[in-house]
Amino acid sequence: MFWKSKKEDSYHPQYPKLPDTLRIGAILAVEPGEALRYEGMGLTLPLPAGEIVVEAVSGMELFGLNIARAYVKAGGRQAVFQFQQQKDGTVLDVNCLQVLQEVFPGTPDDWDTWIGEGGLIGGADITSPDGVRYTRDWGDGTYSEPVEAQERIFVDPTKEPIVVEHKMMLYSRELGDSREYLLVSADDEPGQALVRILSGVVMTPQALKIY
Repeated sequence: MFWKSKKEDSYHPQYPKLPDTLRIGAILAVEPGEALRYEGMGLTLPLPAGEIVVEAVSGMELFGLNIARAYVKAGGRQAVFQFQQQKDGTVLDVNCLQVLQEVFPGTPDDWDTWIGEGGLIGGADITSPDGVRYTRDWGDGTYSEPVEAQERIFVDPTKEPIVVEHKMMLYSRELGDSREYLLVSADDEPGQALVRILSGVVMTPQALKIY
């Protein structure tokens, strides 16, 4: 107990509150039964298979929830396991999101297409890079302002985080008796600004093993 307390005291003051057992270097594995749920349903990207190592973790606040993220590489693709937590640390669900495409707008007009008034991020619907239509989950009307959030990403719990400013919107489509989600986010981070399009699903906490 003494050593654990000493170690945690050395963490950066903005280091996020993580679910039990989640940490940099932890091993994650999606339960096989969760992958079987989506078999044959046309999921855009199959759920990550096998055991994968957490390379970084992050924290941000969104809609009154504490959001913790675990960053991994799955089959050469960046993936994010996003834990939606109440203020007391209770995990409500886990989003498994994988980067489908990254776009680097080159001019102010290009950026305006994405995040200007009436832009793609915030429209009532959006078409994914592979031509699938998704409808907006957040906000009302034909256009809703992108949701802003500041994420602090740690590759070392004792060092300064990488700060990413998000302007994002969540979209979804029916997929059998479930839904598939598309998170479209304009990200301003050290050294670059880009639009990330992530595809994924919502899982129960029990569908993900952490050890």
